[in-house]
Amino acid sequence: MTDFPPPAPGYIAQPYAPRAVRPPLTARAKRGAAIAGAVGFLLLGLGYAMASLAVGLALIVAFFALIVRAASGSGTRTNAGFEQFVSGLDITAWVAPLVAIVIVGIVLMVVAIVVSGRVLAAHRVRRPWAVTWAGAGIAVVASWIVYGILGTFLNLALSGFRWDSPSWGSGLVVALIVSAVVGLASNAVLGWLSWWWMAHAMRPATVTDPSSGFVPIVPRA
Repeated sequence: MTDFPPPAPGYIAQPYAPRAVRPPLTARAKRGAAIAGAVGFLLLGLGYAMASLAVGLALIVAFFALIVRAASGSGTRTNAGFEQFVSGLDITAWVAPLVAIVIVGIVLMVVAIVVSGRVLAAHRVRRPWAVTWAGAGIAVVASWIVYGILGTFLNLALSGFRWDSPSWGSGLVVALIVSAVVGLASNAVLGWLSWWWMAHAMRPATVTDPSSGFVPIVPRA
């Protein structure tokens, strides 16, 4: 055993306090965070997109129908073609599909949270549910920034799009497919990084061996 010299006059020796350190994530935990983040936020974004799209479409159809009914009831003349188009929209026929899409979207979001928590727990990630919720919150905020940048580039690309071209339909379909693929890939990457960050921040701490440290010397009060 090592004998330390006595403290200098006017100083007192304090007992050694073990220091807590955070070791790096294990390879298993990193892999679990990557899988949970990529799959979880991908499903979460897809479910939210389905639910919000269905609700938004229902509100638009109801809004147009309300305008036509209000105009017809007040005797105001509207565009005949527009009125015929809106009157041909059978709202009752839209209810069941839209409700089904909303339910599927909500189920996907719930499945995303559950799958993320289970994958993290299976890979020995500390506090899997806290990592899931914190990672989802960070990924959502980051997606607003990323989608804003991607939307700017998409608008610039569509600004030079010729709608009078005979092939405008196929070009628009290609643009939408590319946008969807880029959006899904962005969700997967953002989920992976956000989940890994939270798993890293919440990783467990270990205490160093007291016998391996020195006795700190502090001035006498």
